[in-house]
Amino acid sequence: MLKIAQIFIFIVVFTSTRSFASNTTVFSNNYLPKKVKSAATLPAKEDFRFGGGVGFGLFVTNQMDYHVTTNFGDYRELLPTYFAGVYKKVNPNLEIGMQGRFGSLFTLKSDNTQGSRCDFNELQVSAVYSFTKDVSMEWEKFTVNGIVGFGVTNFRAKYFTVNPRTQREELVVASVGYGNKDAKGFQAERQTAFIGHAGLAIGYQLNNLVSIYGEATYNMCASNKLSGHLLKTNFYPQDGYFYTSVGVFIRFGDRRGQLGCPKF
Repeated sequence: MLKIAQIFIFIVVFTSTRSFASNTTVFSNNYLPKKVKSAATLPAKEDFRFGGGVGFGLFVTNQMDYHVTTNFGDYRELLPTYFAGVYKKVNPNLEIGMQGRFGSLFTLKSDNTQGSRCDFNELQVSAVYSFTKDVSMEWEKFTVNGIVGFGVTNFRAKYFTVNPRTQREELVVASVGYGNKDAKGFQAERQTAFIGHAGLAIGYQLNNLVSIYGEATYNMCASNKLSGHLLKTNFYPQDGYFYTSVGVFIRFGDRRGQLGCPKF
C-alpha cells in the first residue's frame, strides 16, 4: 500500500507541474505584453555604442596668444579634428570606451609674427561616469557624463615665423618631422607621447538607436614638443590642447532583454 501511495502522489505532482507549466505558457503567450514575453525568452545582448563626429582643438601652452585668429591671410586657428569611438556599458553609471582622433592644432602669437602647427593621430581610452545615473539613457532622454582617460598621440609639429606684410610663413625655427634640416634642434621623425584627458560630455537621445553627444576635454601631453618649439626647456605649463566636439552615436543592445515596468 505504501508503494502504491507513493506512486499515486508522484503522478499527481508530476501532472500538476506539467499543467502549471502549460497554463503559464498559455497565459504568457496570450495575455502578457510582447516586451515582457521577449524578456522571458531572449537573452540580453551586450550594450554598446559607436559613432563619430568632428571638433576643434586649441593649443594650451605658453607658446600661444590666448585669442583666436580667423582672418590673418590664409591662416585659420580653428582646424577640424575628426574622431571615431566605441563605448561599452559596464553598469547603469559607467561606460568604458576608446576614441581615435585625427586632426591638427594651430596658433599664431606675438602679434601674428610667429606660429605653431601640429598634426596628430591619437588613440585614447576613457572611463565615462554618468552623473544622472543612466549612462545609456534607458530611462531619461539625456545624460551628463564625466570623462577621464589616457592614451598615446603620434604627432609632427613645427614652430615658425610669419611675415606680417605678406602674411605667409617665413622661417621654420624648429620642427618635428617636417624635414627641415636647417632648423635648430631638428628631429627627423614623428614623435609618440603619452597623453591624458579629463572633461565633461552631454548626451541627448534622439530615439532608441541614435544619440548626439557634445564633449569638452582638456588633453595634457607628456611631451612639451607638441607646439614644435624644440628649444622650450620648461615643462610648465605642459603642452596640451582643449578639445570640443559633437558626435552622433548608434547604440546596439537587445533592450527587449531588460525587464522594467511593462506599459500595457
